[in-house]
Amino acid sequence: MNPKMECKRPNRVPLVLLLVLITLVPEVSAGGQEVVVKNDSVADFSEAAIQAGFVSGEKAAAWLTTPCQGHIVRVQILWLSFFGGAGDVLQESIEIFEAGSFPVPGSQLLELLGPLMVDGALNEFTVPFPIAIEQNQTFVVSLKFFETPPALGPSVVTDTDGCQAGKNGIFAIPDGWTNSCSFGVGGDFVIRAVVDCESVVTSIFSDGFESGNTSAWSSAEPPP
Repeated sequence: MNPKMECKRPNRVPLVLLLVLITLVPEVSAGGQEVVVKNDSVADFSEAAIQAGFVSGEKAAAWLTTPCQGHIVRVQILWLSFFGGAGDVLQESIEIFEAGSFPVPGSQLLELLGPLMVDGALNEFTVPFPIAIEQNQTFVVSLKFFETPPALGPSVVTDTDGCQAGKNGIFAIPDGWTNSCSFGVGGDFVIRAVVDCESVVTSIFSDGFESGNTSAWSSAEPPP
C-alpha cells in the first residue's frame, strides 16, 4: 500500500488514501425490501480517502435520491483511521433534511443525538421514527462533529473517483454550507441511507386482468 497525501483546502488537515476492507450491508432490489441509497463507489478492497480536515461543529453531508417509495429506516456512515484500532468517538448528531437548494439543505426531518462512531466500520444507526419518502425524492444525511478529528483520523471517508456535482456538502466554519467539491474534496462521502421500499400494488379489474392489459379486458364481469 502506498498512501498519498493531498489537501482539502488551505489551512485544513490533509486527507489520507488507503485500501478499505469492511463488511458492507448488501444492496437488494426494491419491492417490499430494503435498498441502500448512496452516491459513493466504496466497496471491499477499494481505495478510500479519510477526510480529517473538519473541526468541532462542522458537518459532512450527502444528497441522496431514493429509487423507490417507502421509508428511511437506517443511516450508514463509514468511519476510518489510517492505522486502525482507534477508540470509539461520540459525535454531536446525525441529521436528515429535505433536499433544500444545494448546497443548503431544507427543513430538518430528524436529529439523532450523540452517535457513537466505531473505527473501521460502516456504522449503522436506526431511525426511531421511519421517514416517509417518495420515489425519486432527494434528501440529505449529515454528520455533525463534536470533536476535531486527529490528522490521521478516525473521520468520515470519501471514495476517490471524483466528487459528483450537487451531491456532497460541508457545513464549514465560518463559511456555512458549501459544495465540498469546491474545497478540493476528491470524492463522494460514504454517508448512506437504507430505505424500506413499499411493494408495488397493481390494480386488478373485476375480470381478473391487471390494469394496462387493455387487449384482454372483457365487457362483462365473469361469474362468481
